[in-house]
Amino acid sequence: MEADLPVKEIMTREVCVEFKDTSLLNASRKMIKYGVGSIVVVENGKPVGIVTEKDLIEKVISRNKIPSEVKLKDIMSYPLITITPSTSLMEAARIMLKKGIRRLPVVDGMGNLVGIVTDNDILRVSIDIGELTRLIIENSVGYSEELYGKCEKCGKFTDKLIEHNGLRICEDCFESYE
Repeated sequence: MEADLPVKEIMTREVCVEFKDTSLLNASRKMIKYGVGSIVVVENGKPVGIVTEKDLIEKVISRNKIPSEVKLKDIMSYPLITITPSTSLMEAARIMLKKGIRRLPVVDGMGNLVGIVTDNDILRVSIDIGELTRLIIENSVGYSEELYGKCEKCGKFTDKLIEHNGLRICEDCFESYE
């Protein structure tokens, strides 16, 4: 993502939340109402855990537990991995990949929940940026598509690629070869 936005630009501000002692049955009904695959568990107004569809499968369904008898505190994933509103989309994506998670609650400096970012949110923005780039290229007069693209050495997007040793590289990488 060349245009690396802060997550506050794309996060969902209305987060599906519930308390630790809420039954999974009631929480899952709320998840359906919100149309989401997770619910953030809060205590004293602060996020302390998260319950996802994966938790439901691994910790409830596969163990044949009764949802009305299971409390969120018993199956929530914690400690909760969070980010701030100023965290870049790129950093959020790195955290998700490194930790193997698909959702990141967003907290302010006081630890209050202010939003949530999902892998789908990031994917949607990256697709939009790719589409914008394509439109710019297609509608630019005298713009050579061969000179524009991603450096095959460092991965940086640039409007000036140089062919060197069979690779299309940016000026910075070309200078490092000299």
